[in-house]
Amino acid sequence: MHPLDNARRVGIITPPANPVVEPELHALLPDTLAMYSARLPVLPGDLQARNRAYGEHYVPAMRSFGRLKLEAFYIGMTGVSYRKGMAADRAWNDAMSREIGVPVATASMAIVSALAQLGIRRLCLVSPYPKWLTDESVAYWVSAGLELAQVVSVADEMHPYDLDSQAVNAAMARVNAPADAAVLLTGTGLITLPTVLEWQSRFAVPVLSSNLCGAWFISRALGVAASLALTAATPALAATLHH
Repeated sequence: MHPLDNARRVGIITPPANPVVEPELHALLPDTLAMYSARLPVLPGDLQARNRAYGEHYVPAMRSFGRLKLEAFYIGMTGVSYRKGMAADRAWNDAMSREIGVPVATASMAIVSALAQLGIRRLCLVSPYPKWLTDESVAYWVSAGLELAQVVSVADEMHPYDLDSQAVNAAMARVNAPADAAVLLTGTGLITLPTVLEWQSRFAVPVLSSNLCGAWFISRALGVAASLALTAATPALAATLHH
């Protein structure tokens, strides 16, 4: 029997140039899951203009799989949701889930759900964004009822896709996490898995990233146990998943 014969199938939607979502999810998900990806269209304008336009392409991207039966969708983007605020983002996720007929989560809503599962109310935010998008991100987390204990910018000028693990590690070294907080490396295009694995043991609090929370959402939606990689990266979150 071929491994794909009984594989569970999940759909991934990503921005066109994002180099990180699929590799990190592939590393974090069990090998019993088959991952199928679609790219959002290349849109004109700067990042701010594109973030305002990508959302209308989410449902068409999910429908682009045609008759391929997928059990959940993870939309590997946060920036589109930030301007909406958490309540509107949750309503949007719920509406897409009803329309598509399977669980759908944006990266931002996967993070919100993971933080709620862990009972986290305070964040140390590590942001790879330009200042305007970091500000939108902060406003989103505040709208979700979270207190920002610290905001650390990785780089104000560079695009997240251009940042390497060395830059992320340098930002993590500036984090001073209170005992009741979690550290969140936001942005799905930021390479986070090596950093999380290195820093998880250095902090006495959970260290999370967008794609870690995405892998957790997918595993929970499909009712599968955490992979060894997900457990190593985020033990507290992995422990909330059951066989």
